[in-house]
Amino acid sequence: MQRLLPTMRRASLLAVLAILIGSLIVGGRTAPAAAAPLHQDTAALRLASPPLTSLDPVAVSRFDPDTRDLVENLFIGLTRFDPGTQQVEPMLAESWTVSDDGLTWTFTLRDDIQWVRYDSGTQTVTPIRPVAAGDFVYAIQRACDPLRPSPLTPNLMIVNGCQTVAQAFPEVINDLFIAREIGARATGPYTLEIDLLFPSAYFLTLTSTPEFRPLPREAVSAPSNWTAPGAIMTNGPYTLQNWTGAGMKLIRNPHWPDTYTGNVEQVDVTFTTDTMTASMLASGGRVDMARLSADEVAAARTTNRDLLRTAPGSSVVMLGFSYDRALVEVPEVRRALAYAIDREALVNQLFPDQALALSQFTPPGVVAAPQYNGLSLNPVQAQADYEMAGYPGCNNIPETLIMLVPDDDPAWIELGQAVIEQWSVNLGCHTALFEVRTLSRVLMIELAHLAYDPESVTRSHMWLVVWSGDYPDANAWLSDALHCRYGYIRPGRECDAGDALLDRAAVEPDIARRAELYAQAEEYFFGPDGTFPVLPLYVTTCAWLQQPWLTAVNDCGPARFDLWTIDTSTQPGA
Repeated sequence: MQRLLPTMRRASLLAVLAILIGSLIVGGRTAPAAAAPLHQDTAALRLASPPLTSLDPVAVSRFDPDTRDLVENLFIGLTRFDPGTQQVEPMLAESWTVSDDGLTWTFTLRDDIQWVRYDSGTQTVTPIRPVAAGDFVYAIQRACDPLRPSPLTPNLMIVNGCQTVAQAFPEVINDLFIAREIGARATGPYTLEIDLLFPSAYFLTLTSTPEFRPLPREAVSAPSNWTAPGAIMTNGPYTLQNWTGAGMKLIRNPHWPDTYTGNVEQVDVTFTTDTMTASMLASGGRVDMARLSADEVAAARTTNRDLLRTAPGSSVVMLGFSYDRALVEVPEVRRALAYAIDREALVNQLFPDQALALSQFTPPGVVAAPQYNGLSLNPVQAQADYEMAGYPGCNNIPETLIMLVPDDDPAWIELGQAVIEQWSVNLGCHTALFEVRTLSRVLMIELAHLAYDPESVTRSHMWLVVWSGDYPDANAWLSDALHCRYGYIRPGRECDAGDALLDRAAVEPDIARRAELYAQAEEYFFGPDGTFPVLPLYVTTCAWLQQPWLTAVNDCGPARFDLWTIDTSTQPGA
């Protein structure tokens, strides 16, 4: 499901703006002198990937990890997410300040990062010019302009004026209108200002995403495909050498000023086909790493079990509640249903290697990730909560509890039935008190938004929903998904103290303190006395095949090839 685009920001945040220190320098680095790659044995990294269609940073979907991997290494932005520390580090931005009201961020850029292009005639990587502040302005304006071929992403809506331009009538859109409305401007060759709609401490995490990468106007505005070999200009640690129907090759950018921690000199990508799958290539030792789709994981458990790796991904599967229905309008009932589920058993039964049981709502490995770990099976508490709600021993329940699941995959029905079986055992309720029904995914989305036509949607007590955060920050899950007014899942519940904690975290500049606030929100929502605005079930995994001679591979999120190391003494064909 797509994340709901925010149309306004919470007025309640104004009361806590004092947390932000006016004009405080909150980041800093000294631009290093040009640094040669480390002197070590270099190697070619061999990857398997489905065929790609574009390398445009704005066009890449968060559900396309293979393309995101390449974009991450071809283009860099103001900041970059470090998968090792799980924090955002400065990249093109050497320092930044925040205004008193938290709305204007001023970035001072490095001057040693070049736009480069591979010249097939001379077989060299040619520097074109330094990356400048205007490249960021152009990229943001292009992404917000509905008349340009660049799909708008929700992350950019935080920039003041972006939504105004995106929703404007075509006849009023021109360069002057866009420049006037959008709050992004170059105040010098290496000074960038960005105005936000609302104060956001997590804005730095957003700047690490592909949507906020700079773009060279002279290449992108060309009438042909600007990401094709010979046309594309990149500014990352690798650049594109060639791209054919069979695959592509990336090589180290010799003008990259920072060091390469790993020894990957080039990246050879083989496009998979129906007759040449990633598993087949990995089994034969022809690739070093290959990401797997959910459909490929089951087969890999049999054919490549020794190479299979999994880690928590970014999609949380949960049950949302219809707060206008009897039974689930009572927090004790929602809490009882939550504590009557054995998530580990559920995953082992239905989704081995494809999901991980949740112990908190926010998945690990993101900026300001809270440490709570409170979700667990507790039949005693579940039965006590049911009794507290007035249904001891499942008696006096006035109606059948209906669960809606999408109708596009039988696995959803199987999941719903498995949850009901657990409720029956752990609450002592007869299975006839629960029912699973299917509904189209479009109507399910409307249900989650509280925007459905009552005559077209079966009145239900709960419904299955999937949330995927599109930037690596705890805010992308707890607030963007659950906030009572601004979250994606809006079942009509009243705002409470948990939402106030989310508001405070949204403007808290200290990451450790922000994580504490999110942990408090997790406990408020999902603790022993939690309100349970939703019922979390599990987080899907990202899965990949990895050869033993390849190390330092980050679990999930875009790959950092500059950090990876290959043992050339054991790599076949090296």
